[in-house]
Amino acid sequence: MEIRKILDSLKEKGLFRRIKDIDKIQGKYIHSMGKKFLDFSSSNYLGYRDSEWMKVVATEAVEEYGMGSGASRLVVGTADIYRELEEYIAKEKQKEKALLFNSGYDANIGIISTLYGKGDVIYCDKLNHASIYDGIKMSDANMVRYKHSDIEDLERKIIKTRKDHKQALIVVDSVFSMDGDKARLAELVELKERYSIDLMVDEAHGGGILGERGMGLCEEEGVLDKVDLNMGTFSKAYGSQGAYVATSTDRIEYLINNCRSLIYTTSLPPAVVACSMEAMKRAHEDKDARGYLAALSDYLRMQLREMGVSTLGSETNIIPIVVGDNEKTVEISDKLLKAGIMIPAIRKPTVNTPRLRLSLSANHTKEDVDNLIESLKPLI
Repeated sequence: MEIRKILDSLKEKGLFRRIKDIDKIQGKYIHSMGKKFLDFSSSNYLGYRDSEWMKVVATEAVEEYGMGSGASRLVVGTADIYRELEEYIAKEKQKEKALLFNSGYDANIGIISTLYGKGDVIYCDKLNHASIYDGIKMSDANMVRYKHSDIEDLERKIIKTRKDHKQALIVVDSVFSMDGDKARLAELVELKERYSIDLMVDEAHGGGILGERGMGLCEEEGVLDKVDLNMGTFSKAYGSQGAYVATSTDRIEYLINNCRSLIYTTSLPPAVVACSMEAMKRAHEDKDARGYLAALSDYLRMQLREMGVSTLGSETNIIPIVVGDNEKTVEISDKLLKAGIMIPAIRKPTVNTPRLRLSLSANHTKEDVDNLIESLKPLI
């Protein structure tokens, strides 16, 4: 492999990625390169990330537990705060047990590759997150992709393949991270019951912002008790870090004994776990923030559509802005940056349709959205 030639080719195609340096994050602003930018790039959906109460919780936890956890939980044991959070999640998700992971990526690759394997089949929505795809590949199960949110296509493929396999799983994002649309969970539940299939839902982008108590799309659709594996992260709306899965006692105990991404890694710092606990509890009661965020998202979509800009199938605060090919998308992102607005350009091969991938938070105001619209108009 000639690495330099590959890198040069990426630059020529406008696909070369760089990691930006930032000075500090302050609410809805990112300070970088000596300037302040209005941040529409982060997944800090409820604005918890750098809130004062979050800092207090983290500080108190560090004073009580120290910083690092010391080792894998299977080696050093577990502090009470970990168990309290797992019990809390299990209760809220209407499951027997829950288990913490270091990240959403660790959770998805570990859960899928541990519980499913050769001789099994996994049905995967075409637009699922990369971590789900990687977990399926590691599992050695037969992966059957179905067209995005196409229930009819999924059922045709189930009828054709289910009988030839032992275990079967449908795995789906609750909110799709690049398009901002929602999975058709009620219909997926019907399929999984009809054909004896497990259902796993990744609530990474639904947790905190959907449902009466912020428990995600599963709560919003009234299917919490129907989903076999309810997975989610703390790094989006909750403003913290880490992930979890809530499921049956047998599955949790099997994961503890066999899941490599859990066993062979140092566990999350106790301060992070404490912040995740407090954030989830606060989000449950934060109905006003959820309502405000939904209304602001509707307003932005309406303004964009009046400008003739496609937002694809967005139904949430994740709003793709489709403005052209790779080159045009990067150009507009760069010009917005010069105007003090940070929205990343997402290009092929990450997505088939290049777009500015915008995410709103409860920190944003109508004035911020109007500023964005006025900055976009001469660029479209």
